[in-house]
Amino acid sequence: MKVGALIKQSFSSIAHNKIRSGLTILGIVIGISSVIALVGLGKGLQANVTQRLVNLDTKRMTFQSLNPERETVQRERGGPNGGGAQGGFVFQRGGGGTETLTEADYATVKGTTNIAAASPDASTQTDVTKSADAGEATAFQLHGVDTAYASMQKYELTAGEFLTETQVDESHNVLIIGDQAAQDLLGSDVNPLGQKLYLKGTEFTVTGVLKAPADAPPFNNPADNLYIGYKRWLTLSEKSVFSTILADASSDDTVDSASQTALKAMLTSHNITDETKADIGVSMNKDLLNTVSSVAGSFTDTLAGIAAISLIVGGIGIMNIMLVTVTERTREIGLRRAVGAKKHQILLQFLVESVLLTLIGGIVGVLLGMIFSNYAGAIVGNIPGRGIGGANASSVQAVIDLGTMVMAVGISAGIGIVFGLFPAIKAANLDPVEALRHE
Repeated sequence: MKVGALIKQSFSSIAHNKIRSGLTILGIVIGISSVIALVGLGKGLQANVTQRLVNLDTKRMTFQSLNPERETVQRERGGPNGGGAQGGFVFQRGGGGTETLTEADYATVKGTTNIAAASPDASTQTDVTKSADAGEATAFQLHGVDTAYASMQKYELTAGEFLTETQVDESHNVLIIGDQAAQDLLGSDVNPLGQKLYLKGTEFTVTGVLKAPADAPPFNNPADNLYIGYKRWLTLSEKSVFSTILADASSDDTVDSASQTALKAMLTSHNITDETKADIGVSMNKDLLNTVSSVAGSFTDTLAGIAAISLIVGGIGIMNIMLVTVTERTREIGLRRAVGAKKHQILLQFLVESVLLTLIGGIVGVLLGMIFSNYAGAIVGNIPGRGIGGANASSVQAVIDLGTMVMAVGISAGIGIVFGLFPAIKAANLDPVEALRHE
């Protein structure tokens, strides 16, 4: 029997039992549409997160204070004396509240070969008032930074200028204020430049106003913070150490070498030779980007695996219905064998019918999956506080490529073959005489 005749006959058989065929196809439709929707949504989320992280400077490294007494998973790769190919420390941000970095450490980082820019990023909550004798103060996050900080963070000023070397080195009482903090303290009708504000009772003059970045996070928004020179921050906070130093390498190729050179020098100055006792660690933005991309990919694979379970259920439904079909058409099989049909022709007849059922389900499932994934993307993209959108929330665009669709249709055909093979073999092996006697 020709393939065209087999397909025509299979369509006729499927059409003859419309309700049963529809319900059988429904299982495949649900499975394929679930896979398409969840894989598309997973890829969309991955692309969304990656797009937001791509703005991270891959040349950025962060030196962070660590608590040497706390055993954590801080050291993931070879350290100063380790054997890792890219030796380094991976730590939990914050270092358990420990501050171990000194001005000498910052000088070491700043003077390291292939370090293009650097700045401390020390911060603390500080009371701010508009007069020295005010009875009520407002707490703001006060950062101690160097002159390169604003350009490193890509912050823009709406008025004035950022800190100068002289202002930092000589600990001038000058203040850079975020535009939202300026409104909260001075009102929207007052020009912040030249205004006097009191930090812990000490007078500071506002010399610059920072603009809130469009994609600023709801936490630690620079528009809500205040900035002074790091040396003045140390004296105002009555400290001699801070927790974080930011640095940018001269190129992507020098990030690892520059970070390790600086880290080794600082640990040596701290008289630390045992890496398990290190009180300083370093992380790179490029490592974060790679890790997030890997996790997002695993998330997509997990979603696809969960959805694939419904495909197995649909495949079992195909096998069940084909076994019923074989039983119902036993006499027909006997007649075909009696007039000369070969075993392989009977097997092919039922196998083609099974594959057609799953292919129809696969194609319909792909179409529905594309629709569902876009709706799901719109819902996920607008969940408040989801950490993807923020104030300017927008839909997460599901990513469904041609490869995914071809794979889904191929899987559906494969299910038809795998789960339809047993009923087809059973039909082909029926004894013609016994089949003719079947009522």
